[in-house]
Amino acid sequence: MLMTRKTRASLLGVLSASMLLLAQTDVPRAATQVKPGVKRCALLQSQLTAAVRSKHIVLSSRAKSLEAEAQEFCSQGKTAQGNRAYVKVLNSLGIIPDLGTEHVATGEVP
Repeated sequence: MLMTRKTRASLLGVLSASMLLLAQTDVPRAATQVKPGVKRCALLQSQLTAAVRSKHIVLSSRAKSLEAEAQEFCSQGKTAQGNRAYVKVLNSLGIIPDLGTEHVATGEVP
């Protein structure tokens, strides 16, 4: 396919304009910000994993299904439901979950 000079010039103009727009946006900064619910999902998952490893706990079938449900919710972006499921699993194992919310009561920024 041969392009005319006029078509090539307009294509280059569109490409350069789009490159300028991309360079001026804050895409990298927005992509690195993690929502609090996602952080909490990861925190609770790591607490469960650490508890199972350190205490050599064998999860019951109910605990395994709750863990799978929590992982599914968190991966779908339904972090509140995922966090509740993780808390249920941890509570069923006799572990008090650390939700990482100490700064809410004290007003300190982590």
